[in-house]
Amino acid sequence: MPFELFREPLIPASDVGYTTDELRRYLGVGRNNVTPVLSRFGILKLHGVVPETVLWHQLFGLAPADDAALQALREPLANTTWVSQVTRVPMSTLRDHLRTGRWAYDPGVQLGDTTGGGPPRLRRWIPALIRSRRLGVQPPNFTHVPPRAQLPDDGSSPLATGRDGEAMPAFEDAFSALFGAGSGFPR
Repeated sequence: MPFELFREPLIPASDVGYTTDELRRYLGVGRNNVTPVLSRFGILKLHGVVPETVLWHQLFGLAPADDAALQALREPLANTTWVSQVTRVPMSTLRDHLRTGRWAYDPGVQLGDTTGGGPPRLRRWIPALIRSRRLGVQPPNFTHVPPRAQLPDDGSSPLATGRDGEAMPAFEDAFSALFGAGSGFPR
């Protein structure tokens, strides 16, 4: 497989979002890693697809500000090998610099579980950020957005935040949301 500095954007076949196979290719992970990555970042599939904007918000906290940024976010994520080739930094040095905080480029996002005993190996980068830093050009124009609240690990309902900042339970259906305890609507 030849090295390519620029890769074709991965545009979802459906306007709704990425399928599991498209996510596998976009994230650069194996088929069995897609579901754990989605659950780690609190991303739910809606009818078998993940909307692009939800994926970008949850993984990176970014949204495209223009068409060039949209194309940059659609480019499949880069792995350590690609980043090492672009930056001309050996992989062992790259991992050491990431671990010690001396990495001069974008730190990327760790897709794998970090709670295990071994070193995480699923770090991925937005290629446009690495490439723009390496070439000394302006990076794409992204808007920073906060990720949405993640789902609890135990599978229970996520917590919503009330007016005063206290946690309150999320409701399962529209009826209980309108008429349930603490809904905030007059009865």
